[in-house]
Amino acid sequence: MRAMMKSTWMVLLWLCAGAAFAQGVPTEQGFRNSLGLGPKVRMDYRSVDCKTVSFDEWVSGMRQPGAGAEVDRAVDGSAVTMTVRVRGRERCPSPYAPLVTMPPFDLKDLNGKPVSSAGLRGKTTLVSFFFSTCVPCILEVQPLNRLAAAHPHMNFLAVTFDETDEARAFVKRYGVRWRVVADAQDFVERMRVKQFPMLALFDADGRLLGTRTGGVNDELEAASVEPRVKRWMDSLLQKSGG
Repeated sequence: MRAMMKSTWMVLLWLCAGAAFAQGVPTEQGFRNSLGLGPKVRMDYRSVDCKTVSFDEWVSGMRQPGAGAEVDRAVDGSAVTMTVRVRGRERCPSPYAPLVTMPPFDLKDLNGKPVSSAGLRGKTTLVSFFFSTCVPCILEVQPLNRLAAAHPHMNFLAVTFDETDEARAFVKRYGVRWRVVADAQDFVERMRVKQFPMLALFDADGRLLGTRTGGVNDELEAASVEPRVKRWMDSLLQKSGG
């Protein structure tokens, strides 16, 4: 079965919300603090039918049986929208403009070397979003290693919300040969990753050419990953004139 995992920022939201509810009537400020959002970050709330509501109305919606939350974040990180999500209901569209360029970031890879959106300019870049217990992510490691080896003229970057030690153990265990950035929760959010694994292809100017989500079920399917991703990349680059 294709993995359709909820990223940890969604899980964190549910846990924080649950803790707040258990303590009685939650306050918006307390909720913001629990999520670690700065005072300059705007927060909006939507009901399950995608209508803008107050914080108290959102809390009421979150108390529905089976309710969870879906989070959308502006590319520049300046705003967050929390939407009540009930399984089986159609997802609300993002309230923000479509993602068209790589969100700015300035982080370090597992070797402590700086890696930034600006530093990736000048070459086509493929970014892989993964996490350590994602089975389809594991199955794609070796095919993606071969893809990177066959395209030395490109940038390849693997990004995860996992902590550094966990990411480093993943790299060692499964033989990841890509440059890896861990603790990249903010970047994952602003890239609006809702399903893992996800690939995002950017041109040399940092423009987003396309994304590819989902994974494979077993090692037999994994054998087709490299040629399928190559065809996908070639098609996007051809359409963009790259």
